[in-house]
Amino acid sequence: MNLIWLVDAISDLDEIYDYYVTLNPKAASTMYNKILDKAEILRTHPRIAPREPLLDDIGLEFRSLLVADGKYKLTYIVEDETVVIIVVFSCRQNPAI
Repeated sequence: MNLIWLVDAISDLDEIYDYYVTLNPKAASTMYNKILDKAEILRTHPRIAPREPLLDDIGLEFRSLLVADGKYKLTYIVEDETVVIIVVFSCRQNPAI
């Protein structure tokens, strides 16, 4: 299965790295790699994550996979043979914002 990161998701990933690198460069690399490694699971198990109930009204089947020890979640959709990662969201954020 193909794995595509939308530009916004890549930007989110870069922002996460930029935040952690100022605190601890090694932690930044570790966090970045944890997120990427977990995303790779979606290639073979695209429906491993539960549906995202907050997005049910949109009409697409959004799913969210917890990554980086539950600090973030990857929100994605599955289209044919492609997983499209839409956003990397901090679990500490209010989703209504």
